[in-house]
Amino acid sequence: MKKILIFILILKAGSFAQFVKPQMKFVEDTFDFGKIKQNSVVEHTFEFYNAGGDTLKILDISASCGCSVGKLSKREFAAGEKGTIDVRFDTRGKFGNQTQRIYIRTNEPDNPTKIITIKAQVYVDTTGAPKIFFDKLFHNFGKIEEGKIYETSIAFMNNGEGILEISDIHSSCGCTAAITKKRKLHPGETSEIKVEFNSTNYNGLITKYIVIRSNDPDNPEVYLTIQAEVIKK
Repeated sequence: MKKILIFILILKAGSFAQFVKPQMKFVEDTFDFGKIKQNSVVEHTFEFYNAGGDTLKILDISASCGCSVGKLSKREFAAGEKGTIDVRFDTRGKFGNQTQRIYIRTNEPDNPTKIITIKAQVYVDTTGAPKIFFDKLFHNFGKIEEGKIYETSIAFMNNGEGILEISDIHSSCGCTAAITKKRKLHPGETSEIKVEFNSTNYNGLITKYIVIRSNDPDNPEVYLTIQAEVIKK
């Protein structure tokens, strides 16, 4: 009988010890901001409470890229006491579906690291933005003679509402490309890119690319394809 009583006391002591441990519980551990505009900063407050029987201590908080956590007013919470964590999400440089996590390290013995998550769909507001439009994205010189230089011009225009700026033009070996008019286009204005293809030392079907970079937020890089069948004489 004495051994049974001791065993029961041990079980009760274990149960009590389990009860008095600190335990961090969140009202919600995930929050979705939904659609938010790029370059905006949004905030959300996560609520939690100490569901255990001993003092809960927050030892450290770290956030993934794009998030920051506001300064806590306190780091120790008695049994049953409530607290909050303010999370700030900066969307600069972000685009599309985003998932950011915040890691909270506590003195909870069984689960010392808690994770709360924020989600968002970051979009670019193109109202008043420029928009680049090419009359064609592909040009075929057809059959050409090796050792000669061939030229073509590809027109483009600004179909948007803001000023279009061409920042860079890059061509693969064998091609040169340059804007023959202006690099800054107001809405409705047109310009053209002069393309030269030097067929020297080429033979057979040749494909080259030209990359045009601009401040069009929807289409910052445009690829033009130049093709030719070079025939040696």
